[in-house]
Amino acid sequence: MTRPAISVLLPVRDGGRYLRHAVADVLAQQQVEVELIAVDDGSRDGSARRLEEWARQDPRLRVIATAGIGPGRALDLALAAARHDLVAQMEADDRCPPDRLMRLHATLLAHPDWHGVTSRAGLIGFRSEGMRRYLDWQNGLLTPEGQAAARFIEIPALHQTGLYRRRCLQAVGGFAGDPRWPLDIDFWMRWHRDGWRIGKVARVLYRWRQHARQSTRTSPLHRQDALRRCKAHYFVAGPGAVAPLELLSVGATLSGWSAALQAAGRADHVAVEWRPSTPPPARRPGAVRLFAFGTAAARARILHHAGAFDPASDWFVA
Repeated sequence: MTRPAISVLLPVRDGGRYLRHAVADVLAQQQVEVELIAVDDGSRDGSARRLEEWARQDPRLRVIATAGIGPGRALDLALAAARHDLVAQMEADDRCPPDRLMRLHATLLAHPDWHGVTSRAGLIGFRSEGMRRYLDWQNGLLTPEGQAAARFIEIPALHQTGLYRRRCLQAVGGFAGDPRWPLDIDFWMRWHRDGWRIGKVARVLYRWRQHARQSTRTSPLHRQDALRRCKAHYFVAGPGAVAPLELLSVGATLSGWSAALQAAGRADHVAVEWRPSTPPPARRPGAVRLFAFGTAAARARILHHAGAFDPASDWFVA
């Protein structure tokens, strides 16, 4: 049987001591033909030299050097160089088991209506309680419908865990999207906006390293107000493009989302102070409602009350 051919994209910026493990994990993948395209994005710690040495030892590794163009454009550069129709990713400080790509491919084959597949992820390195809760929530989103519906709450999957059809990645414009938002949230917004379907393997096939210097903790693009503006931008351009909008929440979340909707061009929305412990106000005819609640407990209370949430016209946001 012919083994599936997969291109793996690896952006590198000062990969440090973890880089050799990430490269080795990809090259150790079982029952697939793999090419690894590493883009050294202006590293200053010798990562480029180490990558070139490893490439001389293993022709499956190809190295592209840049002066520092950012991770999104580095991924797009690797995508343009990819030789295969199936594309995966790896981060320079993460880990994955040797059966990762084999299992992703088998799942994609079993779901011909999917355009990609991700996996559950586990944590390595620094582990905060908040990150554990977030990953538990994300790991529970397995179906294409569940991931699409949750995208305005948080990122429904780690994009680096995925296996994608290359034509779909090209159709959404690659990885380097709107520079006002982080790569990952903008990528998923464009993916779901265009109607591509993606499921998730109910198995941890990727280990996401946590450390104090990662961009999710240090970049201003990951502040709550910036993420909210991104969500509002794509919501107004998508599910909330035409219908009257009603925003239900409390306190700073209500005011923050109201400001984000105004910035996205929907100053005509109606903002309602409302707590899930009380019956929701009557809906205006034809209105789309946004329930802006950041905790899973609040969303569960809303779903518990019959009639409080209509999946056809209501959205959870956070």
